[in-house]
Amino acid sequence: MKNQIRNRLIKYTLLVIIAVSISFTGCLQRESKDPVKIKIACENNWKPFSYVNIEGEPEGILIDFWKAWGKTNGVNIEFKMTSWANTLDMVKNGEADVHLGLFYNDDRAEYMDFSIPFMDIMTGIFVKKDINAWDINDIKDIGIGVSKSNNARFYLQKNYPHVKLSVYPSNKDIMDAVKDGKVKALSVDYYKDLKNTALHYPELNEFQLLGTIYIKPLRVGVKKGNEELLALIDDGIKKMSVNQLKDVQSKWQYITINLTRQSAINYVLGVSIIIIIILLINTLYLRHRVKVNVKRLEESQQSYKSLVELSPDGIFVQCEGKIVFVNKAVGKILGERNVENLINKRFLEFVHPDYKEVVQKRFDDVQKLKTTFSILEEKIIKTNGELIDVGMSTNAITHKGKPATLTIIRDISQRKKEEEKKRKIAEEEQRLLKETLEYERLKTELFSNISHEFRTPLNIILGSIQLLNSTYNNNSQGLNYRYYKKYSDIMKQNCYRQIRLINNLIDITRIDSGFLKMKFKNHNIVEVVENITLSVAAYIESKEVSIIFDTDTEEKLISCDADNIERVILNLLSNAIKFTGPGGSIYVNVYDRDDKVCISVKDTGIGIPKEKQQIIFERFRQAQPLFDREREGSGIGLSLVKSIVELHEGRIYLNSEYENGSEFIIEIPANIKGEEESDLSQDEPCKEDKVEMINIEFSDIYGL
Repeated sequence: MKNQIRNRLIKYTLLVIIAVSISFTGCLQRESKDPVKIKIACENNWKPFSYVNIEGEPEGILIDFWKAWGKTNGVNIEFKMTSWANTLDMVKNGEADVHLGLFYNDDRAEYMDFSIPFMDIMTGIFVKKDINAWDINDIKDIGIGVSKSNNARFYLQKNYPHVKLSVYPSNKDIMDAVKDGKVKALSVDYYKDLKNTALHYPELNEFQLLGTIYIKPLRVGVKKGNEELLALIDDGIKKMSVNQLKDVQSKWQYITINLTRQSAINYVLGVSIIIIIILLINTLYLRHRVKVNVKRLEESQQSYKSLVELSPDGIFVQCEGKIVFVNKAVGKILGERNVENLINKRFLEFVHPDYKEVVQKRFDDVQKLKTTFSILEEKIIKTNGELIDVGMSTNAITHKGKPATLTIIRDISQRKKEEEKKRKIAEEEQRLLKETLEYERLKTELFSNISHEFRTPLNIILGSIQLLNSTYNNNSQGLNYRYYKKYSDIMKQNCYRQIRLINNLIDITRIDSGFLKMKFKNHNIVEVVENITLSVAAYIESKEVSIIFDTDTEEKLISCDADNIERVILNLLSNAIKFTGPGGSIYVNVYDRDDKVCISVKDTGIGIPKEKQQIIFERFRQAQPLFDREREGSGIGLSLVKSIVELHEGRIYLNSEYENGSEFIIEIPANIKGEEESDLSQDEPCKEDKVEMINIEFSDIYGL
């Protein structure tokens, strides 16, 4: 029995030992995962945050922070002192575990993870004390010294692009430049009340803080993906007590002075003497400043007085409705030589009765609302009784402790006269324009009526000739018939010429008055041009002139007025025939240009001189003078052609060289009307109508 009990005790003891061993092993494994030593990359010249002291040891606010952190968390800290650029590379390459403290930015976030914020850092601009500057804009041309890798450099370049920067490789290079007198302003980081940078940078003894440009939180940086280490650092920062952080800060914020009783008395006495001296100097300085400011105030008052006196505008002050101050310009405007006579008078005495109520209300509102009123135009009566126009603006001021109104007046009589003169001129011009338009309307109407009156008897004469021709055609024998036939053809051709001239005059008049309307339908433009060309081909060839029609497409539907297009082509062909001698050629071509159609009428005739090419499309203008030209024409045809083309939203232009022929090119948009608008009915003019149209258009070519 005893053996059983002993065996059980041994068994239970072994089980307890095994359990404790497993638990202890687990604890060792967990503890082995935590780093017992952290390598921290530190800047070697970032005072007062991280630098190497004269003994060669790391020192600074951040160094003390990390020492306190390591002590709190039971972690050994190893400081790796190097340049700023190397600190980033060491963390990136794994040569250091932690960066001691830096600002977050997107570029660094590509290879680092950041801890929670643990300390705020101020970045300020320090300038030499002998430089008179209020803010950073006052030193924009001096050149602010900043290290190449300092965050302040990028901040200033972004937010103050107009401020000149002097970029140096490191803080040490900046301080060397300060020693040499090359840098008179620079960017330095500081911590809370530690604004006296000379404590850490003796080179800056003659510098003072101009202003803080930003305050940013520092974070710890670790290599990207090292979440376990980052969690350890964040937890460690949270474990640090408020007192621990204050101890780190107080060491650098305050200077502890241990004094004996006698030294305290000496210290107080010395401080008191210094304060008395300072107060005495300050009193003397303030007296000097008061004298200087009084002198400046007197000079300023004199300047303002001179400015008021020399102002071309009248300036006066009213207090309780009476004038208490006035400049010479007011006397000039009111016609009073001695301005002193205006003192204690009411300005309303000079205001025209029609404006007194408005002006009085203006003065009352200024005092009531304490505001400025814009210019009010009114009439005033000068001392000699002359009535003039003035512009007046009023403002509420205080004069000798009492509410008053400041008024500025300007004589605008001359301007009013000029405006009235311009108004009358404008009215006269408008009247003349209406008369001119009415004259043009009457002229157009008269011209149209006369043209119709000419056309009526010509139609009767032409109809009579055609009737006689039909009568003589049945009896074409005899000598008298041959004479009659000869002269009747001449009469008929001249009737056609007069009809053509009258038609052109009527259409020109209709174009001017806006009554010539195009009858747009969808037509095959190639067929329209080809048919009208072939209809006159025989006549052209009878003149020993060849005519050639060509096209690069067989069909091109566009919206156009076919009758007027034919009229345009006949006019151009008529010109080509007149100016092309026997043996010459005329070419008519149609080109499809997708969104437009080009029609070319080209001849090998005499051409048109360069100096005449600009006028041939003008109304009643021809290339040859009236009494010198060898060919007939009124000078209306090409002008009418241009107008018809433009009514098709197209254009016509000329390529010509004297004695080498001419080419007229028409460009018409390839627009197509919708099915509901289009009318492709075969209502083409009959053959007789087309022959008569050709006879009319070709009537100024003798021998038709």
